Amino acid sequence: MDGRARIVWKLARNHTWGSPIPAEELIRLTATDEDYDEMQGDLEEVCDYSFVARDPDGIYIPNGQDAHVEAANWLRKNTEREDFVIASTLSRLPQEWLDIDNDGT
Repeated sequence: MDGRARIVWKLARNHTWGSPIPAEELIRLTATDEDYDEMQGDLEEVCDYSFVARDPDGIYIPNGQDAHVEAANWLRKNTEREDFVIASTLSRLPQEWLDIDNDGT
């Protein structure tokens, strides 16, 4: 996975929904030795995604079905994660999300 995908996946896997992860910690958790410096740019890009929120305490995917659906669709398109893995990670997805083909229909 590229840096942005690793960041979004880590945010999705954060089981304390609505609890932000400080930016430096998020970079530390997702970076490899080879791309640590690039992760800051990737993090800034991820923070511009409509399903990601940032506050003084850190970065997170907000509670709520809309944010979860947007994050799931992004992960579906940008990672090789199986739909059932994404769905089990983002617990607020409607059942219909699993019924949609990978091309969005």
